[in-house]
Amino acid sequence: MSRERFIELMTPALTRFSQDLKSVLRIVEDPEVDDKSRVAAAGALLHVISSSGAIPGVRGVLRHLGDVLVIRIVLDGVRERSPDAFRKHSKESLEMFEPLSEELDAMRVYLGDRVSVLEKAVEKLGTLNHQGHHAKACVDDPESSTWLYDAVHEALIDEIDFDDEDVVRELKQVDRILAPLSSRVGR
Repeated sequence: MSRERFIELMTPALTRFSQDLKSVLRIVEDPEVDDKSRVAAAGALLHVISSSGAIPGVRGVLRHLGDVLVIRIVLDGVRERSPDAFRKHSKESLEMFEPLSEELDAMRVYLGDRVSVLEKAVEKLGTLNHQGHHAKACVDDPESSTWLYDAVHEALIDEIDFDDEDVVRELKQVDRILAPLSSRVGR
């Protein structure tokens, strides 16, 4: 049952992934969100556009499933550290924020200890650098912030272009993410 619930929750999350990235951009730009969360959110966006993938060895929609999961972990940190700002953002993007607790629970049940691989990736987000732009600079420096905004929108056009059918088809093979994650547990 945990696999089915995970797929049920991740299907809409992947389908609206491009909208979610725009919501994460708003978090990066929001001075009411604590700096650690803003830097982590900027790092998550750098992670997505750098094509590094949180789940090694998977491509296409399943590669972006790793990105979706990383972003969910980052959002959980925002909720914990900046609850008032989180509530404000959740009202603006209800479809992204409302299922967060259920998505995190389903992820933890389905992945088990493999979730530690994604959590370690999240811990490193603040130190990411892509094309000379650091996550912290994307929060503090207007030029880097503008670059991040443009880079995310370019990725939305060029790379993150999958439809509902792609998502459904790929999620039928979701178990393909388990072995690559298992190989990284404890590293």
